Amino acid sequence: MQAGRVEASAALRTIRTARLRSEKVRYLLEALADKDQTMPLSLRFQRLSRQLEKITLDDNKTDLFSQLTLAVHDLNLLIAREFYPGSDNDDA
Repeated sequence: MQAGRVEASAALRTIRTARLRSEKVRYLLEALADKDQTMPLSLRFQRLSRQLEKITLDDNKTDLFSQLTLAVHDLNLLIAREFYPGSDNDDA
């Protein structure tokens, strides 16, 4: 790999992984009743987090929100590592 260049197959794997992770986030957001497809996933997650802080969650919603939080974290790590290498976000 040269600076800033990757093999096509590696790039396609990274894109496929990013898409799968974003689909998981989208699915979990929808499972928690956030169906707004017009906003970026990150903003939807932030908005939902603020909403859920104000209410008592049942066990099912607590589990879904836990899965969502981990899925968002996994997606953010991938984005920081693969799309912004060497940025300050590597430890995110």
